[in-house]
Amino acid sequence: MKKIVIVFFMVFGTVFLGLFSGCGVYDKINLEKLSQEMATLKTSTFDLSKIQEAIETDSSEFGELENMDLDFIPSEYFQKDMGYLFRQEKSEINSVSMTSYIIVKPAEDKKDLLEEQIGFYYTKLLEEYSQKEDAKDEVKEHLQNIMKKEYNGYLIYILSNDNESVWRKIEANAHSILFENTKEAELEEFGILEKDVDEFKAVTSNQDTSASFYIIIRAKNGKADNVRKSMNQYMKELDKKWSSYLPREYELVKNYMNTEVGSYLIYVVSKDNQLVLNTIKDAIVKKD
Repeated sequence: MKKIVIVFFMVFGTVFLGLFSGCGVYDKINLEKLSQEMATLKTSTFDLSKIQEAIETDSSEFGELENMDLDFIPSEYFQKDMGYLFRQEKSEINSVSMTSYIIVKPAEDKKDLLEEQIGFYYTKLLEEYSQKEDAKDEVKEHLQNIMKKEYNGYLIYILSNDNESVWRKIEANAHSILFENTKEAELEEFGILEKDVDEFKAVTSNQDTSASFYIIIRAKNGKADNVRKSMNQYMKELDKKWSSYLPREYELVKNYMNTEVGSYLIYVVSKDNQLVLNTIKDAIVKKD
């Protein structure tokens, strides 16, 4: 019986050590190295606002554009929740818009129908112009010179004075840097006491139009609750600040990430919290 007990504890001890000391237990993060990687992270989804800003900086490619609704397309054909852009050149009465672009994501199994509806839009432009008494062949040719692309699940149509240039700008700006224009932050900004923390890395935006930030904290033994309390208060203040400011940024604040990886407490406000979390997990140095 005594031997059985000894064997049991030996087996249990081996399993215990395997689980908690050698088999993938979260140990430590090289925060400096991680911060360098975080500085280059880009959104995995389209940043439509950044795209719009980038491709409309050069007035030679488009005329004066205005926002348009896709009301000529049944709403079930595209994913409204993924956002879309339809910008068309302002035109006088009885004139035709010579430039425009559309960026929209089809609903599941509706791609062909969506393409058909957008095709009708551009065909109608050409027909309207062709019916004019003073219609010119070079303008007709321009109205048929529509660039169509597919990128990240979106359909993109470009009718401009330089389609290739516009497309290059879309490619370059489709995925924005998550933590752009940021600065390193100190614990006091979050109301956290230094005596409660072993190590940390924090970054906040240096622009008043962005709520993005992250903080990764390793609290001292028995002090994690103090850190959590301070961060909970900080997030309440952040919610109050952005609730009456920029709606787009407030959505990010409301959906902030609060999680733990091993002994690290993690708080993130960004456009892609899951990407940030995956990056942090990949940076973990595990025990041998």
